[in-house]
Amino acid sequence: MYTRLKLATYQRGMGMLAVLFTIGLLAFFMTVLLKLGPLYSEFWTIRSIMVDVSEQTTTIQGGARGILDTLGKRMEVNNVDSVTTSDFEINRQDQDSFQITLHYEQRVHLFFNVDAVATFDYQVNIKSQSS
Repeated sequence: MYTRLKLATYQRGMGMLAVLFTIGLLAFFMTVLLKLGPLYSEFWTIRSIMVDVSEQTTTIQGGARGILDTLGKRMEVNNVDSVTTSDFEINRQDQDSFQITLHYEQRVHLFFNVDAVATFDYQVNIKSQSS
């Protein structure tokens, strides 16, 4: 009987302070995830749109303006609101090739006076057909 009582004293669970710390830590990471998750999800959507446009089998008519129109229409279909076509930078590489660069940042309020700033960069090369 003595050994059973002795084992019971060593087998205790977490204390109240450890439970509160664990709950606070979990709440912090869930808040960060729920606030930053949509920003990254929207960037991945924009990135896939840029890749899809660059891999089109048919070339885009209208040069830089045609590329921006195509990107704008696809962003509208995918409900992308934080980025507009004016956020894209277009550089001509050669006669019918353009480099499209997207660089933007988003700020989101986390809690109290703490904000998070996320910067996103991506670039692709797109073939176009001058009209």
